[in-house]
Amino acid sequence: MGREPDRIFDEYLVVLARTGSRPALTRLVMRWSPRLQGYAARVLGDAEAARDVVQETWAAVVAGLGRLEDPARFRAWLFGIATRRCADAQRSAVRVRRLRAVVASEALLAVPAVAAPGERLDLAAAIARLPDDQRAAVALFYGAGLGVGEIAGALGVAPGTVKSRLFAARRALAEFMEGGSS
Repeated sequence: MGREPDRIFDEYLVVLARTGSRPALTRLVMRWSPRLQGYAARVLGDAEAARDVVQETWAAVVAGLGRLEDPARFRAWLFGIATRRCADAQRSAVRVRRLRAVVASEALLAVPAVAAPGERLDLAAAIARLPDDQRAAVALFYGAGLGVGEIAGALGVAPGTVKSRLFAARRALAEFMEGGSS
């Protein structure tokens, strides 16, 4: 079974970028930024925050590219960095929300966890309601096209954990889409 030409090309660009080739790095950025943007937007639910995450991801890539031991692991490594930057952004957003609540001396408004009876949810709303770990797995699997092993590497968990998260997410999405109460 041969490897995909796109993966080989990415490995080639990584090797060149590690030697200091700016055109190779620029090509990697051009090839992967749209995918990273889509992934981060799906995880965060905010296109503007996703753009910031993509920029931070590339800054980390430039700083750490020399430490990437196997260019064939570039995809998982790249999405692992993006995943950590998304988690940072989510934590930051939580801190900002808490600070606003304290400053305003009001409790945070509760967002209903389920739709009103008879109301159907769209897929984006259903995905947004998933726990962070499940949402990241769904975004990497369906949005970024990574395999279970690559997702495991990106998230720093075992492949079985990825499978469990995807299974739980699919079950929750089915319930949401059917108007269930989970």
